[in-house]
Amino acid sequence: MSKFCQVTLKKNIFGKQISHSNKKTSRIFKANIFRKRLFILNKNQWITSFISNKGLKTLNKNFLKFYKNIYSYEK
Repeated sequence: MSKFCQVTLKKNIFGKQISHSNKKTSRIFKANIFRKRLFILNKNQWITSFISNKGLKTLNKNFLKFYKNIYSYEK
């Protein structure tokens, strides 16, 4: 199974590398994907997933919105 981001669904893509003489060769554009352990609050457990840097930023942003909404109702 190839690595892909489980949040944004990014994966490696194929393209061409073009030299100064306009010679075209195949290459791979790799996504910035790494393994990250995430803590799931509902289930109270850790999971390991492949996630991209942009996916991690998205998760953090959405979690902060969720976290602020929870604590804004208590006050």
